[in-house]
Amino acid sequence: MHTVLVLIHSASGTAGLLLALPVLLAPKRRGRHTVLGRIYAVAAVGLSLSAFGLFAYRPAELWGLAVLGALTLGWLVGGLWFARRRPGSLGGRGWRVWHLNLMGSTVIAFVTGFAVQMSDGNLVAWLAPTAVGSLLIARRTARELGRGPRRIAVRTVG
Repeated sequence: MHTVLVLIHSASGTAGLLLALPVLLAPKRRGRHTVLGRIYAVAAVGLSLSAFGLFAYRPAELWGLAVLGALTLGWLVGGLWFARRRPGSLGGRGWRVWHLNLMGSTVIAFVTGFAVQMSDGNLVAWLAPTAVGSLLIARRTARELGRGPRRIAVRTVG
């Protein structure tokens, strides 16, 4: 069972890393962004659930993996909720800001996990993806907020 979990974890992590950039770069509307985003979400669920399973085998060594898995799953569920519900109480594009921050956080988690694995747990690998990713998310959030409220076209009958 351990080998199966490692395979699921590796495949999910690879898929998420490969899909992250295309999802981020796709136009934010129905079509490519949503299709790739759904596949990315499946990869994130596979990664998180397999992280919990692997943690059960070696909790003292893999507690960080479990924490990252729990955070990733929480950010994913939140990001998907905002995308599906688009709550108007947040104002025009408020839901998009929450969505991009939460989903961007899942990307940071994927990159962090990869960096930690490749560096054998180096502290910089734990911190650098969050530092860089947070700056990129803040920049994109500022651009989104700068766009102002979404305008609705009104047709007049005359």
